[in-house]
Amino acid sequence: MDREPTTNVDGISPASNEGAPPNAPQKKQDATGAASSARFALVTLIGIPYALYLFWSIFLVTVLPDASGKWEFLIPYERLIAMSGGLVFLLLGFVAVMRIGKASGATDTIRYGGFIRIALFILPGISMSGFTPYWISQEPPLPLVISSPSLDNELVAPISISYSAEEAASILKRRGIDTKAYKWDLSGDGTYDQETVTPESTAYYDRQGGYNVRVTLDLSDGTSRTLNRRVVIPKAVFSYTPFFPIVDEPIVFSIAHLIPEERNYEVREVQWDFDDDGIPDETTTSMDMTHTFLRTGPQRVSVTILNSNQTQLQFFRVLNIQKPLPNPFPISIETIPTFLESPPPFQVVFRLETSEPLQDVQWNFDDSSPEETGERVGHTFRNRKVYQVTARARNNNGEIAKATKLIKIVDKLNIGDLTFEGTHTVEADLIIAEAPVAISLTPKTITPLIDFWWEAPSNASQVTSTDTTLKAVFRDEGEYTLVLLGKDAEGRVMRKPIKLQVKPKTQFVTFALKPAQGIAPLTVQFDASESFIPGETINGFIWTFGIKEGPQTFGDGHASHIFTQPGEYIVSLTVRTETGRSETASKTVVVRAPFLDACFTKSRSTGIKAPAGIRFFWDCSTGNPTSVLWNFGDGSESESETKAPQQDRYTDHVFEKPGVYSVQLTIENSTGSKSTSTQIITVE
Repeated sequence: MDREPTTNVDGISPASNEGAPPNAPQKKQDATGAASSARFALVTLIGIPYALYLFWSIFLVTVLPDASGKWEFLIPYERLIAMSGGLVFLLLGFVAVMRIGKASGATDTIRYGGFIRIALFILPGISMSGFTPYWISQEPPLPLVISSPSLDNELVAPISISYSAEEAASILKRRGIDTKAYKWDLSGDGTYDQETVTPESTAYYDRQGGYNVRVTLDLSDGTSRTLNRRVVIPKAVFSYTPFFPIVDEPIVFSIAHLIPEERNYEVREVQWDFDDDGIPDETTTSMDMTHTFLRTGPQRVSVTILNSNQTQLQFFRVLNIQKPLPNPFPISIETIPTFLESPPPFQVVFRLETSEPLQDVQWNFDDSSPEETGERVGHTFRNRKVYQVTARARNNNGEIAKATKLIKIVDKLNIGDLTFEGTHTVEADLIIAEAPVAISLTPKTITPLIDFWWEAPSNASQVTSTDTTLKAVFRDEGEYTLVLLGKDAEGRVMRKPIKLQVKPKTQFVTFALKPAQGIAPLTVQFDASESFIPGETINGFIWTFGIKEGPQTFGDGHASHIFTQPGEYIVSLTVRTETGRSETASKTVVVRAPFLDACFTKSRSTGIKAPAGIRFFWDCSTGNPTSVLWNFGDGSESESETKAPQQDRYTDHVFEKPGVYSVQLTIENSTGSKSTSTQIITVE
């Protein structure tokens, strides 16, 4: 009985055809062809899906984990496909192993080879079915990004670098994990510099070097993630603020961070070149410098630092001067005091001026102190530096406007020989006077090249001068502060406060007179500007200049009067208020008689021929004579009494014969005093 040929299954050949009939070779060839067709069909049905499955798994491993989230929607599909594929591979492997084990006539070597081939075929699929779901479900790398400046620009200190962990927080949120807080180590010293609830933070670096920046994310599931990034700043140059310089606005430059912290290192001179012409525009010994650019565009600024050890350093950088963004509404900053240069400590009160209703105002004082809020704030500056104070105001529409002020803290100016000249004595920086007080103070020193001026006292009743000499009137009692400002050629500043204590006045109505005495006719100026009545408004001044001088005069706080006759005059001032109240004050003016001095002139002095008539004038005589006696030297005399001194102050005489005559004038007053004047007359 003929046996059917057995096909080759999994590499195991059938038993030899010993004892086969003569036509066995043909049947063997037919059986071999059928086996090849079966193997091709098996490879096609299994191999192509297997290859596609491997390609799919490799693709997923390549694109996942996905930080952008673009391919994460494939993860649940892959889990289902991987589980199904794994089961299929296990089933195929089990079936193949069972067939190999049941194959009759196969040696152990052939079976082991079959097992190995099955394993090499099945294990990659099973491995990918387990590894791919595990790998693509892993957490993507969490990035720490530099949001500004652009990484295309070279990092040059001083520089502000902003970091963002927003992308990392978004990745975690897609995985169902929220971030509660961010702890930032911006300097790389192992300690946290700040903690925020937003995924951004900014660090300021003023020196070159490498910094290991890290941020720790505290998560809602109780775990945390730490993100790291190394930042390398290859070089450092001078700093400037604001970071985005604006045309026509002051820019503060500083080299303080470039100076080594060595005791024997001293800066001898700093030369600034702002227009790139090679010629220093400013030379100073200060670490700070302020400059304003008048045009936009790139501006190359260089600085040369000359040191006491005969070395020098030079730095430069290009600034892009920009046009200012227009504020959506007008704002400005007012300060008390108004002059913003001073030695430390320096207290300044800032007030934002605007007609726009505001939601909030944020103040930045440029000294690492916390920002403050409110339309009126105060701050104390303690270190020598130029500070740029910025106010950001938000209106009810959410629009933001910005205003800035520069505060310059400089070295203190000391003047050892400072004294004051004026109406009041300054003792131990203190003036004590009775209200009202008219201040007139002028600083004096032999130190050259010092400019003095005064801060205008806002609580004075009247201020007429603050340039070198302070002239002000304080009518109300209380304590006031007068501030003298001084500045030398090197930029050092002195702020000298002087306390003024104004005591209550015992007499409210008073006036000054100048002069208080003199020779008739005497013109006297009266000033009642210091008069006041507490709680009342003055609306009238009534002057009386003495009984002999006529009726009352109505006017203001200033008056003038001419006293023609000698004597003592009691001048009275009555001040009236709107409520009808009146107060009176009096002072005495002493008018003395003029000094008695005889003097005369003549109508002719030459070419006098007899008979000659000459008129003699005695109006140049002073004093109040009561009698006038003439002796003409020719034996004739003339005597008269003067009841009206302003009239008939001359006399006439005729010389009949030629000769030389001695003409004498003698005047006498009511007290018996006499005065004589003599002139020689020649008659041809």
